[in-house]
Amino acid sequence: MTDKLQAPASLPAETAPAPAWRRHALLLAKLAFMAGALWLVARHLDLPALGRTLRGARPGWLAVATGLFIVSKLISSIRLNHFFRAVDIRLPEGYNLRLYWLGMYYNLFLPGGIGGDGYKVYLLGRQFPGRRAVIFRALLLDRLSGMVALLVLLLLLFAGTSYSGWWRGGALALVPLGLGLSYGLGRWLFGPFRPAFGRTSWQALGVQGAQVLCAWALLAALGAAHGPVLPYLLVFLASSVAAVLPFTVGGLGARELTFLYGAKLFGLAPGVAVSVSVLFYVITAVVSLVGAFVRLGAEEPVSEP
Repeated sequence: MTDKLQAPASLPAETAPAPAWRRHALLLAKLAFMAGALWLVARHLDLPALGRTLRGARPGWLAVATGLFIVSKLISSIRLNHFFRAVDIRLPEGYNLRLYWLGMYYNLFLPGGIGGDGYKVYLLGRQFPGRRAVIFRALLLDRLSGMVALLVLLLLLFAGTSYSGWWRGGALALVPLGLGLSYGLGRWLFGPFRPAFGRTSWQALGVQGAQVLCAWALLAALGAAHGPVLPYLLVFLASSVAAVLPFTVGGLGARELTFLYGAKLFGLAPGVAVSVSVLFYVITAVVSLVGAFVRLGAEEPVSEP
């Protein structure tokens, strides 16, 4: 296998991207939404004060936040490999981790291209002929399991706030209901992956939990960890849901907008809330940039015996 850092010029018919004009139009729409969201956020903030807040962030806590974010990605990489192994696609953990980091780079920095998941389907489809469909389903299930864990933590945090009132019972009731529904749908739609469901569910919670701790470390870096932390973490999880939606490039703009209006809803400091969002995006970008230096050489095995 040769160096795979550059995206292929074309894909096989079954995984070919949309026409160039459509992809360009989609990218322009995302950029327009992102610019509009950031402009709206900027209108409601004291930008010099925001700059002072960011410059005053404590480096030690920023390092802790970065470490927790990396831990979340390591767990996420292992989780994806469990889905692959469930359908007999066996990748050495080292190779899988490098491929995962390369996918992070594509997802964040090359949103107009085939993206990280599309690249994995293309590359692994060449290594495992005839299995592109199951590879795609593994990646889809990986995303869905992460979203379920995210929503579970969101409901639990919402139930723990003093703002929820009579909604607290409803939020708690939705947790087992949602878990049961997701498990039933998973068995129905993703039957071949069933052996991996238990372990990957805990790993998905570990991923989201590590990112919640990352947000807490960012609050500590900003000197805001001694106040009402739970509402900030609740807004952080809500912003993670918003960032998953395909409206922006790398979630930039969607997170900030969610933090801005979430801060107004819960009576939080908007500058601190948006600062958490900006710092989290910077950490994501810096960590993902490591993928630009990943090489998948011909001497590296793809499948295990």
